[in-house]
Amino acid sequence: MQVLRELIPWEGYALSAWDAVSGTHRHVTLASEGYSTRVQAHMNDAFVQENPGFQLLHTRVPHALRWSDLARDWQVEFSKTFSAEAVLIPAGFKEGATMCLRLPDGRYTGALHISWARPHDASDEARRTIEGFRPLLAQACDLLSALPAEQQVGPDAHAVVISPTGTVSQMPGRSAGPVLLEHMPNRVLHDLAMRGSVRRRYLWAGPKGSCHRIEVIPCRGQATLISEEQIPWPFDLSPREAQILHLVAQGFSNPRIAGELFISPRTVSTHVEHLLDKLACESRARLAAIAAGADLVLLNATDA
Repeated sequence: MQVLRELIPWEGYALSAWDAVSGTHRHVTLASEGYSTRVQAHMNDAFVQENPGFQLLHTRVPHALRWSDLARDWQVEFSKTFSAEAVLIPAGFKEGATMCLRLPDGRYTGALHISWARPHDASDEARRTIEGFRPLLAQACDLLSALPAEQQVGPDAHAVVISPTGTVSQMPGRSAGPVLLEHMPNRVLHDLAMRGSVRRRYLWAGPKGSCHRIEVIPCRGQATLISEEQIPWPFDLSPREAQILHLVAQGFSNPRIAGELFISPRTVSTHVEHLLDKLACESRARLAAIAAGADLVLLNATDA
């Protein structure tokens, strides 16, 4: 922005990033000059939510627009909107430009607002110069880029981001995948996100017996990254054995496990014997220790 400031004279600007995990239209200021706190608050909130010029930019126009462009080309009299009459003009601004910022994949990350006291300073050349900075500023506004990514999540993993209020957003560059989108309701994802401030790992049994590794990774701003990746069942377990191992690790007796899974105690006893053999254990306590150490906690342990 300092470089851009040297190329274009202006009286005020704000570089605003969209807070994607908020689940709202809310933006936050990354850098600003010449805008009062009131102007910044308006541009980050009411402006992006209500102003017809911004709605046009956000949905239909891929380049920057000045007040004069809106009036000439789109029949939007920006100077007569609430943003201009009640906020910008009283602050001394007579012309301005806004540019929505998007990454190459089309994902919206924020907006640049520039204001001038003298309308003639908002030249065509100034607008072209502003647009030349779009790729760099779009990356700067990508708040999700600070979330754990390739170095912490497997290359084939799906991922979503959960906000503190429970809003589910897609992780940049990742699909959410059918497990996180279709089989795990938002309330389950939110419950996982609320379970503490340390990284945790679970297993999830798919509807057709597949095994999925679920990882819960706390991030900055109280957001949580939840990833999912299909893996082979650890220790060559069957889905039923994974259920029983999980319940053994919880300290359940064979009769209680039988009641939880609607099977007979004899069947449970047979499964436990197979588990002791597969994991080369001499006791239920050792089974529980291995389950905890290998992150074999099963999210849907009592599903039939």
